[in-house]
Amino acid sequence: GALDVGASKLLIPLSYTAIFGGVCTMIGTSTNLLVDGVARRAGMAPFGMFEITGVGLAVALSGLVYLALFGRRLLPDRRALADSLGERKAMKFMTEVAIPEDSAVIGQKALEAALFQRDGMRVIDVLRGDESLRRALGAVTLQAGDRVVLRSSVADLIDLRGAKALGAVDRLSQKNSETVEALISPGCLLIGRSLGKLRLRRRYGVYPLAVHRRDQQAAVKLEDVVIRVGDTLLLEGDPDDIRRLADDVDLTELNRPRVRPYRRDRAPLVLAALAGVVGLSALNVAPIATLALIAVALVLLTRCIDADEAFAAIDGRLLTLILAMLGVGAALEKTGAVTLLVDTAAPYLVGASPGMVLFLMIVVTSVLTEVVTNNAVAVVMTPIAIALAASTGVDPRPFVVGVMIAASASFATPIGYQTNTLVYMAGGYRFMDYVRIGAPMNVVVAVVAALVIPLFWSF
Repeated sequence: GALDVGASKLLIPLSYTAIFGGVCTMIGTSTNLLVDGVARRAGMAPFGMFEITGVGLAVALSGLVYLALFGRRLLPDRRALADSLGERKAMKFMTEVAIPEDSAVIGQKALEAALFQRDGMRVIDVLRGDESLRRALGAVTLQAGDRVVLRSSVADLIDLRGAKALGAVDRLSQKNSETVEALISPGCLLIGRSLGKLRLRRRYGVYPLAVHRRDQQAAVKLEDVVIRVGDTLLLEGDPDDIRRLADDVDLTELNRPRVRPYRRDRAPLVLAALAGVVGLSALNVAPIATLALIAVALVLLTRCIDADEAFAAIDGRLLTLILAMLGVGAALEKTGAVTLLVDTAAPYLVGASPGMVLFLMIVVTSVLTEVVTNNAVAVVMTPIAIALAASTGVDPRPFVVGVMIAASASFATPIGYQTNTLVYMAGGYRFMDYVRIGAPMNVVVAVVAALVIPLFWSF
């Protein structure tokens, strides 16, 4: 970029900084609100808007110091996804072509057929029925009905689509069709599902021609490719059908970016609504949830956003997970599972100081957050923290704050916190990049939180 600094040097620090900002106020992250809600149900007094700010700032400062001292050496220097998108002509896609009965390539060796000898094109596999002939690819002679798996540039793939000697695996019937490159961004509803099971042709009239996956080869069969963040799909179909698919599943079209005009004249209204929520909550005029609901109603009534945009912004899967975990948390309390867990841990904590117990609880919560979504961990760990404090005869409030901090302290994996996932492909990161820089950060946060929390809330 203009600063001659790779995105991989900046995006993980950006994600971590966003996490630190979230733990400084009650509305900084939904995790804090969830913990507050569970604590209220247990009979605790509600947390104020800035009650956790002191601890949050201490944790944030320690994390930023760690990044400043060690970040440059631990962060990788790697090309970002944006850089590779800037060289789209060089991108290689994987696709399948069928060999029709009258094809001129029948009888030719798969690796020697002139049609596949273009510069940069490579035959990956030949599929005959359900059998892959990849292991003996050099000896394969093409037959009618074979499907040839190719890896090539977009231009060559589109050119091949018009070759008389080849056919599409599922040829489109539409006359008014176009070819579009589409990026799988975080939040896309296709993530985690295979192309074959998505049935895009049947549901939208859109056919996936090929897939590009940076730095690694996708599955051999196109229909078996499981969509991941950062994949680029080559789609063909009617422009309206492609646009409908993109809108429904949150797909980013690279050929035709979707630009939504800003409603700048409404910006002061939104800022006023946000300031009202923060200010009135700080003065304890009403609960945060009530104030937020009023603010949402105001921005809808004043046409800052419309109802469709509001509902589109809601992550249904996350909402379902939170509701499910609230049920799990309630079940843990009602069935006595929380008491059982605390009683099981009690013998190992005999003689331990409240500060040490708090530290261990923060560590356990932080580890769980790395492999399970932070909101789910917060809902489950809050009643356990309250019961743990009760068993040691101390005030549960510092333990609940510990859960708030630790449930957001996901630094060692790209899946524990949403911002880590957002920058994962964009920065060209690998899983171990997060482990290398994030694991020590987890330790720093746990130690600082355990030392600072008792300064604000005595045991």
